[in-house]
Amino acid sequence: MGFITYGKTRSKRGQVELVPEEERIKVMGTHEKLKTPEEHEAIMERLLKNRMLNPNSRRNIFPLSGLLYCEKCGSRMRFRVGENKKQGQHWSALCYHQYKDGSKCEQRGKVMDADFFNALYDRIIHVDPNILREIELHGSRYNDTQVIIEVKEQELKKQKRALDKLHESYEEDMITKQVFLERKAVRSRQIQKLEEELKNLRKVVVDEGNYPTVEQIYERIGEFRELWSAAVTSEEKNRALKKLV
Repeated sequence: MGFITYGKTRSKRGQVELVPEEERIKVMGTHEKLKTPEEHEAIMERLLKNRMLNPNSRRNIFPLSGLLYCEKCGSRMRFRVGENKKQGQHWSALCYHQYKDGSKCEQRGKVMDADFFNALYDRIIHVDPNILREIELHGSRYNDTQVIIEVKEQELKKQKRALDKLHESYEEDMITKQVFLERKAVRSRQIQKLEEELKNLRKVVVDEGNYPTVEQIYERIGEFRELWSAAVTSEEKNRALKKLV
């Protein structure tokens, strides 16, 4: 009959023997405490002040969540809540991207304090004149492309009518088969070329049609200013920014 082990001691037939440290079985409530209650409270307070939220829980709760990307590597920035005596509670945007070779992005974090958001607001409501000129050029190209499409559509209809008349002339024995085949080949190539050009032009129209006009830009800025001035929570500020973007 062997010994029965109880924590630090074991007994056999009434004898009590001290169990070596490496042979002891530790159960709940008997192991040595890793930290005191005071240390636990200090750790939890530190984690609360400086926590990194997972992607699902942080979605849309920061004013720039889903909109801010790293300038150096292009990865989406992540946000962290911090707190100190000087700034109080604040947000920081950081890049945690890691390259394939194991190196980390060199982008430094940015504290998103009141000065940051004031500068962002001023930048948004004052549209760069160069951007406005680019928008006007897009609008002009869109209109020009529409005109070109109309002209080519008329030319395509003309070529198809000519091809129909060519078939009629051949059926009525007004032209020989050789002439018919030669003229048909020319008309068919012209029709195919026009159809390909129209297909590409229509793609351009779709892309340029999604580009906002100058009037729409100013309208959205006005809506943004109203939403931002009425926003109280971070979620509301984020909705205002996403509406403009």
